[in-house]
Amino acid sequence: MATKAGPGASAINSTVGVFATGEEAIAALQKMKDSGFPSSQVSVIGKGVKQPRDVHAWVPGSSEERSGGWGDLWEALSGWLLLGFIWLPGVGWVAAAGWFAATIVGTGAGGGLGILGSVGVPSTVIAGYETQLKADRYLVIVHGDAESVEQAHAILENARPYEVMSYGP
Repeated sequence: MATKAGPGASAINSTVGVFATGEEAIAALQKMKDSGFPSSQVSVIGKGVKQPRDVHAWVPGSSEERSGGWGDLWEALSGWLLLGFIWLPGVGWVAAAGWFAATIVGTGAGGGLGILGSVGVPSTVIAGYETQLKADRYLVIVHGDAESVEQAHAILENARPYEVMSYGP
């Protein structure tokens, strides 16, 4: 497990935790939710859909019927975060939830993980996150003001991630 503060640590505006399993990501996200983080500041991305699906659309509720058996991670998130499938160049289809998915779909952004630059993640490390997704790991991303992101970093760190990094502008 690695914990680092990236460039601009004094003006943090995002933190990214990398988790090896969906269960670990669920635990971290539940801690975020229990701590009162608004869904508009939290996102998760993962290739943890092990069976092919024909549905490539939003899942607005928590019904198993609507989610098509995406698995425990995605079931746990439904109702708190909007869910969907997104094609990321170089990675393939991923399931995504939260502001990341809404931003990609809402803006039609084609840059995939490049959207992380809007919350302070340097372009030089984005390829590393693509590699993590290709390895079937999960990214939990939180953005906001320095104080809330510092709190999120501590929560993610205590959830025992593979790594957690924080970034500033």
